[in-house]
Amino acid sequence: MKRSIRILSLALALALLTGCAALDVILRDSPAALDGILGANPALVASPTDSEPYFTLSVDGETALLVSGDYAQNAEDLLIRTPLAPFVSAGLDPAALGAGYRADGAYLYLTADFGGGTGAKSGIIAALMESAAADRAALSYHAALDHYGIQLPAGKFEWAKDFTDNDKDLVFVLFAAPLAGLGVDVENIEGWMFMTMEDDAGMDLDVLVKPYSLAS
Repeated sequence: MKRSIRILSLALALALLTGCAALDVILRDSPAALDGILGANPALVASPTDSEPYFTLSVDGETALLVSGDYAQNAEDLLIRTPLAPFVSAGLDPAALGAGYRADGAYLYLTADFGGGTGAKSGIIAALMESAAADRAALSYHAALDHYGIQLPAGKFEWAKDFTDNDKDLVFVLFAAPLAGLGVDVENIEGWMFMTMEDDAGMDLDVLVKPYSLAS
């Protein structure tokens, strides 16, 4: 009898796990939503080269999402890159940046490491989703904007669930509090909008956002 109970319990546990996987609609549907955006706007993405080992997704050629084509080959797997000068003008000392950030002469970078990955990827969406495979909590749905998003330690990249019915198709998000703690005037950074919005848990969060609306 005890053996039968143990077998039944194991079967029930496996069924629950399978059901949870099937119900993970964010993980299931978010790649297709991004594929719809990039399929309609293929010029947004540049593939890795010998000198640049990242897929680069950018609307304006300056602020960009960088995604490693092979997480095992790069210490930084995802990066948000944006011009540094507006942040310096607002009070940032690049030398004071801590974990999750770095800067060079021209750009501020938000960085994330998601481990070694599962090998080289031929497309930016598969490469981006390696982050969710490493840490499922990194991938989320932002109901207020009807967006999916991948979170880095210091910010987030979001894309519309339905870009044909959304005025913010791609959004770069920087968490404001860490920058404010470094003395940056976060409410006055050229090219970025300061706002307080609800996070995925419904809590108020101060952020800097740079949204883009694309032709559908």
